[in-house]
Formats: sequence, structure tokens, C-alpha cells
Amino acid sequence: MMGLYSIRMRGAEGGPHEKGGRHISGAERIVEEQELETVASSLIQRALHHSKGKSDFINIRIDAVSENDITYVDCLAIEEHQTTSLESSHTLAKDILFSVVSHSAVEKAFTELGALPDNMRGAILMDAETGNRLDDHHMRGVRVSHMDAIGNAQESMNTHMREALVLATKVQSCFGIVGELCWSDDPDYTVGYVACNGVYHRIPHMKELGNPIGGRVFFVKANENSKEIVDYLENTTVLVRW
Repeated sequence: MMGLYSIRMRGAEGGPHEKGGRHISGAERIVEEQELETVASSLIQRALHHSKGKSDFINIRIDAVSENDITYVDCLAIEEHQTTSLESSHTLAKDILFSVVSHSAVEKAFTELGALPDNMRGAILMDAETGNRLDDHHMRGVRVSHMDAIGNAQESMNTHMREALVLATKVQSCFGIVGELCWSDDPDYTVGYVACNGVYHRIPHMKELGNPIGGRVFFVKANENSKEIVDYLENTTVLVRW
């Protein structure tokens, strides 16, 4: 493929994120040149018409992508789970994570996400053994970027799931990361997921309907270089093969 571009959007209410604006929406694609105009328009519409509000600050950034800089990874396997309540969903998510993360770190992750005063723009980087936070980005967190998918996704896959699956696949392809816990900040979307051992576990009822706060935690093996991990997550261009 030639002529690829990374196009990224972030929208906020009340001014830029850096000046205290409230995060509304963020999304990105890696597309061919002839798709840029159409994709840019769709991202702008997304920032203007979101369940969390209307962005009055919208930033669109477009960068050329060299084929030599792209890392290709295979998509995680998908496992759909059926649960009936917040409690049963959290119990299931914890049980899955216990295979790769210590009990104390899993409990710490749920506590941290449950206590967030507002949405983080990125993720918490957490030691999978101790539960200690490894990044110092506070409410910004670690922002996974420069990613998209190639090939045709399942017809039943909605935008939320597609974007989450691409992100989770990039994260799990990173050296040193053993698992992820996430639920959305969209108040109308209560599905969350756990990713580990090559599988994306999609779990309903991970938060209460109407809750506008979500977040994610990346669990890292002990003694890994967290700066190199952050650099991979934020800067390495990854295309996921369905």
C-alpha cells in the first residue's frame, strides 16, 4: 500500500484539553490519500454529535505514514460473554485477569477506575504484580495512537467494538504488557472488555447505564521498561489484520 496517512481527531468542550477542556471524543484512522476528505468529515461530525456533548474545540491532525514504519499484527481472538449484572460482569472480568495479573493488582485496577473523578484521555499503566502505577501522566494517562485495521471486519461489529478491538490488539502486541481492563466513557454504552492471552473478552454490564466515566488499565510485567512501552503505544504505527 502506498500513500497512507494517519488522521487523528480529538474534541473537547470548554476549550483545548491542555487548558482544562472536558474530553468529548477522540478517534483516528490510517487511510489512503483519496479517503482523507471523507474520513475527516466523519470525524468532525462525530465530535459535534456525541452522546457526551458537543465539542467546541476540535483538533484534526494528518501525517503521512511510511510503509517502512508500519508494524502488522494479527487481530486478537474474540470471545463474547453473557452476564446479567454489574456484579457478575466484574466477577467474570476479575477471574479472567487473575490468570495473568495478581489479585491485588486486579482489585487495585477496579478501585482506581471506579474512583475516577472524570474521564482520563489515556490509560493507567500498572505493575501486574504490585498494582503500583508506572506512568506519571495523571489524568492524561498513556494515549495509544497510530493504529487502524486492514481487511473486512465482521458485519455485526459496531464502531465501539471495532475501535476497541484495534486498540486492544495493539496494546497486547506490546512487549511487557500481559493484560488490559476497559469500559467505555460513553454513557449509553455499558459494554467493556478484558484482553489477555491473545483473546479479547467482550463483557456486557461493566458499568451502569448513564455513567459518563470510563477508563482503561494496562498491566505490565515486573521490571519492564515502562518508557519504551509508552513509546511503542503512543508512537509506533500498527495495522491490525482482521
